[in-house]
Amino acid sequence: MTPGWRRGGFPSTRRSTGRRVVLVVAVVVLAIIVAEIAADVVDSGRTAGRVAAATYVTEVIPVVGESSILSSTMHLVRDRSGSLGRAGLESALGDLVEGTAANLAQLAGLGVPAPSARSARLLDAVLTARARGSRDLAGAIAIAIGPTSGPQSLARASSGVVDAGKEMIASDKDYRAFVLSLPRSSGRSRLPASRWVAHPFSWAAPAAASFVAQLSGSSRLEVHTSLVIVAMTVQPPVVRINGLPTTTTLPPTTTTTTTTTSTTTSTTLPGTRTTTTSTSTTTTTPTSPTSTTMQLPPPGSTSVLPPTERVSVVLVVANAGNAPLSDIWAAASVIPEASSGRNGGSVTRSRSVRVGHLAPGASVVVSVPALAVSSGRSYTLFASVGTGTLPTGAVTVPPKGPGQTDQVTIRVASG
Repeated sequence: MTPGWRRGGFPSTRRSTGRRVVLVVAVVVLAIIVAEIAADVVDSGRTAGRVAAATYVTEVIPVVGESSILSSTMHLVRDRSGSLGRAGLESALGDLVEGTAANLAQLAGLGVPAPSARSARLLDAVLTARARGSRDLAGAIAIAIGPTSGPQSLARASSGVVDAGKEMIASDKDYRAFVLSLPRSSGRSRLPASRWVAHPFSWAAPAAASFVAQLSGSSRLEVHTSLVIVAMTVQPPVVRINGLPTTTTLPPTTTTTTTTTSTTTSTTLPGTRTTTTSTSTTTTTPTSPTSTTMQLPPPGSTSVLPPTERVSVVLVVANAGNAPLSDIWAAASVIPEASSGRNGGSVTRSRSVRVGHLAPGASVVVSVPALAVSSGRSYTLFASVGTGTLPTGAVTVPPKGPGQTDQVTIRVASG
């Protein structure tokens, strides 16, 4: 019995050893598979990271390009402000401030994450500083070329220029750090160079004070306000003009003798201010009986209207100065002539309307509410534009400040 029992034990030992070998081999194979899968996952993650970083750089390139383009506007303002003239300078400053704000908003709406939080923070700091610097520069120049330019104002303007320079210099430093913060595999070398300040000393206090002094002393940057009536039309239209060398039937447009008043305030060196007021009168007659004209008939002539009970006046009003104008109004009045014979309808009629704001060089068509008239009567028709309080009565002289008053004699034909 005993030998048989021993023979049965040897095969069991061999089977147990074989199982252990198989198990060890399986574990080794499984480990190799897991390692290969992990390596593949790591490699794919690195590839995805490189693709994401490269995509970010691609999306950022036009944003940085826009900022670089805006730097040329900044240099135009900084280096050639006198040659731009006041209107051109203010327009360039507006483009600079609005453009840098839009550039910052463009970055915020990018929709592609940066490779790191540091990269995102640095680029945001670059565009934020350039937007702040643009606002500082615009504010400083507005003070320097404003209507008052005493020593305190000029000191404030110089300080604003220095602050603007600090912001722009800091933005250049942050941009260099931003580029270096990106992985090499992102293709960061594709990013354009973006440097706003080549010579930092040109934004230091002495240079800023010199720049402000040039602005305040430039004759091309003086404040000049001028509000004019470019044309006047009446409805119903004029059918003829009496009192000319040859009576002429005109198209449905007539206007008047022009009296222009303009006020010029010039800001020169600190503590000085010069104000001049000039008045000019221009009279022009039509060059041919059949040509369309917006010129006014000469004094002594009478524009005849068809029978009507109401006269409407339409004006083309323009800001012919180099500074914005606000609180603009337009007015029209009819004053009956004493020699017109009849007593009915002898009351002066006046209407006015608020125009609002006009930028330099801008114009607007203004319709003044209709005025009551009587058939068979003659009137002096006044049309005026000005600024300030809306007039409540007839305006028969040039208004104070920028503005103009035109007049023409009209006669309403009998029905």
